[in-house]
Amino acid sequence: MTAVRTVVLSAALLLVALTPVHAREPATAGLTPDEVDKINRGEVVVKTRVYSIADGKRAVTIKGYCVINKPPDAAWAVMLDYEKFHEFMPRLSKVKVLEKTKDTMKVTETVSMPVGTLTHTLDLKFYPTQGRVAWTLDKSRKHDIADTSGTWEFLPYRRGGTVVRYTSTVDSGMIVPKFLEEQLISYDLPGVLSSIRRRTESDGTWTKEQSPAAEVSGAPDKALSAP
Repeated sequence: MTAVRTVVLSAALLLVALTPVHAREPATAGLTPDEVDKINRGEVVVKTRVYSIADGKRAVTIKGYCVINKPPDAAWAVMLDYEKFHEFMPRLSKVKVLEKTKDTMKVTETVSMPVGTLTHTLDLKFYPTQGRVAWTLDKSRKHDIADTSGTWEFLPYRRGGTVVRYTSTVDSGMIVPKFLEEQLISYDLPGVLSSIRRRTESDGTWTKEQSPAAEVSGAPDKALSAP
């Protein structure tokens, strides 16, 4: 009997070890009940935190949430097609894939911002079993921002849907007032999340040319009805 209990306990511990971290918390973790209601209605929720770093400069941590009315696999397929992100992402004018393996990608992005055109290279790592993509800035190459890192997460949600959780930390390298830093960096996030939702729900066919106003609006799309 002792041997049986030992085997059962060992198996249970193994299952816990193999369980993805995000499976231990709800897809809406970090949101208030009101914010959950908003994403269920098709809105995008954005949270920002601006903080001071060296030399009077500021960095911003941004979090965004929305619901996609497709399963996580559909959103994941859009992420794997990263070289086409410029077709639907606001302000992203060019994506060049420099290196690509099964679970990694190095890409150079050209972004049109109010302050001018910015170029940087990102190292992306894909974690398919967790539904997560992480990125960091390749500082060995030309970069017009001081630093950035972040994640995309695609979490199973009710009725075959997906909660998208986007987290990014950005140091623009600029000495600007707090309100302007936040505005410059977080301005497009509702449009970013709305755009990946449109791309996913259209099975990878929607482009920003079809609806330019959607690039920055973040307006509600199809709402996920309450249970």
